[in-house]
Amino acid sequence: MIKYVKNGFTLVEVMVALAVSSFLMTGISFVYIALSESVETSKELENAQEVLRYSSEVFSRSLKQTRRTPGSPNANTIVVQQETLGSTACNSSKPAVPFSETFTLVDNQLRCRVNAGDEEVLLTGLQDISYRINGNLVEVTVTPESLNVDMLANGFRIDIALSGKILEEALN
Repeated sequence: MIKYVKNGFTLVEVMVALAVSSFLMTGISFVYIALSESVETSKELENAQEVLRYSSEVFSRSLKQTRRTPGSPNANTIVVQQETLGSTACNSSKPAVPFSETFTLVDNQLRCRVNAGDEEVLLTGLQDISYRINGNLVEVTVTPESLNVDMLANGFRIDIALSGKILEEALN
């Protein structure tokens, strides 16, 4: 009597295993793509948050300590006059004389110049920045670079009151 030993799989078993593994790989691919997009969006939002935080810090310090209304020669430039001795400039120095700070956007970089000194890069990653002066309030609209979230495409508006000017007017 001849005894047959079953070695291997039948064609039907191989086809079923191939179909099941294809479905699993397709599912894993979709999950991977979704996670990659989520991570990318998270990185963009994190960058936008950092751009906003730093922009808010720089402009708040400068605009709150000024006692004069800033000038805005164009939509992407603002000039802030500082008359208080010991005020901190945008480049972190403390000039001994009154000074002016000129903030501009050049090549996706926020730059600052104190008096007639050299421009210094304060921040990179900006697509656009604009200023609007409304009485004792300055509206700074910041649009971070590479932010692909539709609801944030028009940028973020930071409203900063000219506290030093308001206080000066109140005391006089």
